[in-house]
Amino acid sequence: MSNIIEIETIAWKSEDYEESYLEGKTHQHLVKVADYVTFKDAHSPTALTNSDTQYIGAYEYAPGGWIADHIHSNAEQWYFILSGKGIMKVGNEEKVSGPGTVVFIPRNTVHSYSVVGDQPLRILNVATFFPGEPSITTFA
Repeated sequence: MSNIIEIETIAWKSEDYEESYLEGKTHQHLVKVADYVTFKDAHSPTALTNSDTQYIGAYEYAPGGWIADHIHSNAEQWYFILSGKGIMKVGNEEKVSGPGTVVFIPRNTVHSYSVVGDQPLRILNVATFFPGEPSITTFA
């Protein structure tokens, strides 16, 4: 277990970009993931430590990649764009954003993004899950 994590040393779960599914439909297109901190009961080959309420990981989307509009019922998130550019959408706000941008997503807020340009979009994803009820992810 490690609590000081050098993210460039963590392997991706898959070296290839993949599809991710929710409710039988494509939820994420052309994505690869590296988990750094997961829940205590989750099993990930890349996670270095675990938490009762936090998830931290990196997501990289190939050019043309995206994540569909969705909502988390009992979690807040923030993204930090490490490289590349994307159209980031949170609620009614939409903006082309690049490295150094922080995107905050309150719970129960529709959010999505898509890659802009010919470079991959890499983000750090930090999610806080509130105790007392499960967080359900659904399409918006």
